[in-house]
Amino acid sequence: MKSPAMLLPPLLAILAGCAQTTPGWDERFGDSVRQARAQQTIDPAAGQRAAALAGLDGKASVGVMRALGISYGYSLREPAPPALVITLVPGTPGGQ
Repeated sequence: MKSPAMLLPPLLAILAGCAQTTPGWDERFGDSVRQARAQQTIDPAAGQRAAALAGLDGKASVGVMRALGISYGYSLREPAPPALVITLVPGTPGGQ
């Protein structure tokens, strides 16, 4: 028969699997994410007030983009109108 000293390590390993080790981890779960998000927030109270947006309106920004394109040697073009395409399929009227 095996001695009790030889059975003790496997028995302790089995019992260690039942030990609760996560309560310490669970209480701090997500702390690093919350800390990183707080450090990256410029103005935490921005949603509390309705402030005017700083910047350009749509028409002014289009003008700036066009001028920028012209200064770099290309221009922002309007899309070309779709071309009329006629497809003739054999076996249909007109397709012979």
